[in-house]
Amino acid sequence: MSEGLVYTNAADWLYKAIDNVDGDVILASPYVSAEVCKRLVAASENSDYEWHLFTCLDPTAVANGYLSVDGLIQLEQNGVHVSHVERLHAKTFIVGSRGFLGSANLTGAGLGSSKAANYELGVELGTAQVCAVRRTVSAWPNRSVTAKDLEKLLLRARQLTHAEPPTTGALDTGCALALVEQLLVDARDETRTLWLKSEYGEPALDQWRNEWYFGSPAKGRPSIKPRDLVVICAQTRDCYAVVEVTSEPLFLPDDYRAERGEEADRWPWVSRTIPRFVPDELLELKAHELVRSTGGLQNGHIKLKFDQFTHGVRSLARLVTLKGW
Repeated sequence: MSEGLVYTNAADWLYKAIDNVDGDVILASPYVSAEVCKRLVAASENSDYEWHLFTCLDPTAVANGYLSVDGLIQLEQNGVHVSHVERLHAKTFIVGSRGFLGSANLTGAGLGSSKAANYELGVELGTAQVCAVRRTVSAWPNRSVTAKDLEKLLLRARQLTHAEPPTTGALDTGCALALVEQLLVDARDETRTLWLKSEYGEPALDQWRNEWYFGSPAKGRPSIKPRDLVVICAQTRDCYAVVEVTSEPLFLPDDYRAERGEEADRWPWVSRTIPRFVPDELLELKAHELVRSTGGLQNGHIKLKFDQFTHGVRSLARLVTLKGW
């Protein structure tokens, strides 16, 4: 035991603890990200102990990319009991005989496991404190989260509206935040579909800064349509730009055939785009942080759920604003 030890990186404590569980696990965090859920699933799926997550089903947190509905689904499907606590703000992790109390949410930024980490503090609890926290958390008014609750949460998040922020041409810190807020407003429009699109080769930031296009496989006309929003992903699985589709799929337009040559025959359906959010440099956001499996990208594109899209946009914006500070 390291009672009273202060941590500035909660991931150092949590991930070591869940790899050596010696009793039931209780986690409390209002914000929970998809990548942390994956780590929790991996640790809990063959565990002999009960795992319980207390969180808050706040549609604003989902809309802003801080709470992953898909991550919560993964947890429930793999035996982690998830409960809703109204107005939850506490963050604590009880792993068997060990405990941690601090400011960190169950997100990469909160735990300190992502590049764009928050400044957080937490302390390891002693045996008596672990017992006290267990009693306190168990006494919170709560209700079990169902699949229907999560469907409703995602719908409510998408229905939220905001006043539209101003936009500008230069991608400084203020502009990056404004562009992100506008993207999140537009993503809530249920007439739009949200996509993750894989492009061959290395990331090519410059080509997405102006009107551009992407191709889709020859097997059939894709369902991508004008006004859809698309996260662009390189062959390296780096996600690095967000664009808006401006055309119906076009079959082998002349300029595309001239540009791509024989490759055009393999990817003949062309969707034209305009930039919506393109950082000045490549940032660290991988496709597996947005979706459970990237296998579907072999066909060029896959649909994103609303919370997956907002998490991606928020992650890119967070990295941009930190670089611009």
